[in-house]
Amino acid sequence: MNKLAFILLSLIFVGTKASAQTGLQDGLALKYLVQLPAEKSAHPPILILLHGYGSDEKDLFELRNFMPKNFIIVSARAPYELSGGGYQWYEMTNINGVHDGKPAELANSRKLIEEFISQVTTNYSADPKHVFLSGFSQGGIMSYQVGLTHPSLLRGIAVLSGTIYPSLKPLVKHGESLRKLKVFVSHGSNDERISYTSGKAACDYTKTLGLNPEFHSYPEMGHSISKDVLTDLVKWLKK
Repeated sequence: MNKLAFILLSLIFVGTKASAQTGLQDGLALKYLVQLPAEKSAHPPILILLHGYGSDEKDLFELRNFMPKNFIIVSARAPYELSGGGYQWYEMTNINGVHDGKPAELANSRKLIEEFISQVTTNYSADPKHVFLSGFSQGGIMSYQVGLTHPSLLRGIAVLSGTIYPSLKPLVKHGESLRKLKVFVSHGSNDERISYTSGKAACDYTKTLGLNPEFHSYPEMGHSISKDVLTDLVKWLKK
C-alpha cells in the first residue's frame, strides 16, 4: 500500500450507502472504478479523480466516502505502466533545464482524459455542466493540463499538490470557457516532492488568465492529502 492510501485509510469516517460498481471498469478511454450517488437524481454531478505517480485507480477511490452524496465518483487509471508496479500519466524529463513531462506522453494522456470525460459523462447521464476533475501530484498536474487546454469540458478542477509545467502555457486556450472554470488548489508547506513555491506559483498563474482560484495552504503538511484538505475540497464542490 502506498503512503497516500495508508493516510486515507487511517482517517476515521462513517461510510455512505452509495453503491460502487464491482471491480475495474473497462471499455472507455481509461480503465476506472466508479461509485454511483447515494442521493439519486436524473443528471447528477460527477467528480473524476486522477492518481499520482506509481499509484493506480484504487488509491484516490478511497476518497469516495468523503465526497458529497449526490456525486458520481470516478477514479481513473493512468495509461503508462511502471516496471516496478503502478502507473504514471507521463515520464518526467528536463526541458531547457527545467522539470517537465515528456511532450508526447503529456499530449497522449491529455487526449485520453478528454475522451474519458466525455465518455463517462454520457455513460452515467451526468450533468455536463457539473463535471469536476481532481488529481493528486501527477494527477493534479494533469488536471491543470486538461482544464486549461479544454475548459469547456469542465465546471472546475481541483489540484492537490500539483503544479504547472512551462510547456503547458503556450497551449492554454483563452476565452469565455476558461474564465468560467472554477479552480481549487491545495498544497502543504512541507511538500518534499513538488515545492510549495511551485504550487503557489501555478495557482498565481491562473489569476493572470482571468480565473479566480481558491488556494489553501496547510502548515506542516508534506506531499499528501489531509482530512483538512478533504473538508475544504468538499466545501468547494458544494458551492
